[in-house]
Amino acid sequence: MTHNEYIKLSKDLQILAKKIPLNWGKIQNDHTDKKINMFNCATLESLENEVEQLSLDDQNYFKKRWFLWQCAQVDEYLFYKEENVEKNPNHKDQSWDIKFNDSIQFDVKGTVVPKSFRSLFDFSEEKELIDFYYKNQSKGVRHNIQNRLFIVHHSFNETERSMFLRCYWELKKNAYREFNKLITNSKLNLIKYNSVVAKCIFIIESKENDFYFKII
Repeated sequence: MTHNEYIKLSKDLQILAKKIPLNWGKIQNDHTDKKINMFNCATLESLENEVEQLSLDDQNYFKKRWFLWQCAQVDEYLFYKEENVEKNPNHKDQSWDIKFNDSIQFDVKGTVVPKSFRSLFDFSEEKELIDFYYKNQSKGVRHNIQNRLFIVHHSFNETERSMFLRCYWELKKNAYREFNKLITNSKLNLIKYNSVVAKCIFIIESKENDFYFKII
């Protein structure tokens, strides 16, 4: 992704966040994914043309899936534009997305705080969150275990606003720069899960409508 592509896509996604349905309609799965090649759709308009003959549930599924995929492209760009961060040169390789300091690799996963954690959510539950994410990951083509960097979007104000937090690019830019600095200086407490390691970057809206990031 070039800088100009980032500028256009990041703005488009902020607009689209208001239109994308909040609910999947169904869990992410290979069966539905095979109905169209979503990754050939460069714009929301082209996606809508592809899905117009599908059921409403399938249309909502692909609209949100496409939106989240595009947000993931921007997240990765905001990392690999930083010093000491490399993107995976093989876009078909699903084992990792970014590499820090020519050493540790991570698959980047945008997500939210699960329902079972929301009522009394506390940042000290990072390990429990990570365990949950691995144990409950989708059973699709990426159903494997690898180093993961979870970008956790959460609003203490309204849960639905987590969608808009995915497009809070300036805040994310600062968060990812700070993460890069911490991992470069060996100041991160990575969480072990089986044979891999993981970490959360929290993108947060407070009850008072303040926005901030948190890296434990």
